[in-house]
Amino acid sequence: MMGDNFCYLEVINSLKTKHFFSLSYHKMQLPALYLSVSFLWLIPLLSFADSRHLFVASGVLEADAQLVKDFAHYLAEHSNYPMKILFAKNYAALSDVLNKNPNAVAWTCGAPYVEDQQKNGQQLVAVPLFKGKPSYHSLIITLHGRPEKALLDFKDQVFAYSDLRSNSGYIAPHYQLITQGVDSNGFFKIKINAHNHVGSIEAVLGGLADVAAVDEYVLVEYLKNNPMAAVDLQILEKLGPYPFTPIVTGNKVKQEDMEKLRQTLLNMSATDKGKELLKKLGLNGFVSKNVDFYQPVKDMLMQLRQQENQ
Repeated sequence: MMGDNFCYLEVINSLKTKHFFSLSYHKMQLPALYLSVSFLWLIPLLSFADSRHLFVASGVLEADAQLVKDFAHYLAEHSNYPMKILFAKNYAALSDVLNKNPNAVAWTCGAPYVEDQQKNGQQLVAVPLFKGKPSYHSLIITLHGRPEKALLDFKDQVFAYSDLRSNSGYIAPHYQLITQGVDSNGFFKIKINAHNHVGSIEAVLGGLADVAAVDEYVLVEYLKNNPMAAVDLQILEKLGPYPFTPIVTGNKVKQEDMEKLRQTLLNMSATDKGKELLKKLGLNGFVSKNVDFYQPVKDMLMQLRQQENQ
């Protein structure tokens, strides 16, 4: 059975922490800071004799791990493409895994996919449907009652983000500043790497960060489980929409296997188990798209890289 080879390795236990944060002062990295309730990295025990391919995901909290495992199991079983799951600590690690394991499958983000497709020939399988569309927004959030009206008002304040390669958590808000004529590199006094969107949300709620950019989908799911947080948070801006986070494979997956994976995702709503998983995931289904669908993300990345090189 998929997932039988799992162990849970507790790497942070002191102070009963939940999220692992690292800070940057402009371009300087400060020591790691540990906050909130206990957080566990999930690491599969890989067997050399195991012939299953990898299904890689990043930014997954302990509470969501089983659901992601169930999704990977469903995809493997219905596409006849055996897989075991691996939780990567960030999108850079996820990309590295796919590069070294070109037969792997992953649930990645738009920005890493664009870069990896150009560099390593990563293949697009399907795109999830959120609120009936294959897109989502980056939401600029802060505490209710603050005077700021937009991201531009947070000059020299503390910004929380999920991952340096996150489209909604980092790329989109920095692109937003560029379009307003601002040098995004030195705009914030401190940047907090919260390592996932929930970490960014809770950094704002806890007063550690003044502002954060988060994935709309993650915030919707977070508020379902934490409805009182809606009283304390306010959404200042909705950036986008942007292409949703895709399911991809490495460059060695055969086209016949790609098509089986794709059809399994496109037909999830036609099976009882598929419907159940989609409901738990907060998604409506999946659609097929080509690489050009992610052109808006590619354009943002090009402008950001140009500014970095100036």
